Amino acid sequence: MNIPSLSPRFVVLLILVCAVIFPVISQGEDMFSWFRKKKEVFLSPEVKGIVTENGQPVANLEIIRSLIYIDEKVHRDAAITDENGRFHFPKKTILSSIPNKLIAEHRVSQEIFIEREDGLTPLWVATQAGINEIPEYSKKLSFLNCQITDPHVVFEFKNQKNKYRNYVAQSICRWEEDFLPYKLLKNGKQYRINNYDLTDLTEI
Repeated sequence: MNIPSLSPRFVVLLILVCAVIFPVISQGEDMFSWFRKKKEVFLSPEVKGIVTENGQPVANLEIIRSLIYIDEKVHRDAAITDENGRFHFPKKTILSSIPNKLIAEHRVSQEIFIEREDGLTPLWVATQAGINEIPEYSKKLSFLNCQITDPHVVFEFKNQKNKYRNYVAQSICRWEEDFLPYKLLKNGKQYRINNYDLTDLTEI
């Protein structure tokens, strides 16, 4: 009786399967304990800012920060502007076992806004990729200079690791450098900002 020969590829595959299954059987659940270990996920750096209206500080205004990792749990806190219109949020991190998964698109939704009767006024809206701090985001959030009557814009800022792919965020706040606004949102309409000039608009 002829015994069919096994291909070298099948033999290698069989050895690999046995190498995985045997430790699992012999060690029980300990083999997968690393899946349950939690890693630190960076949600937001320390945030500082000031809110003004017509050049005057706005005191006793509630500012809300909402942070969502891919587990979809909302981490929400609030700060109140002081007599100088200034507010502050501490750095925020969480522990999660999700980073141990082999397939996961890590991202953090960051929103800082003023909730008013006529809607939300965005001080910062962005999606941060990964689970680690991104210095460019931290630099922007180190000081939000927010004139409450300024229009809501979508803007780019530089990605130091990839000069061909800038980061993107939305805000009514302004920065003196590394601030490239390209879209303006107002009264339900969208306008293209030509040459990053907020006075040169084209309705989309």
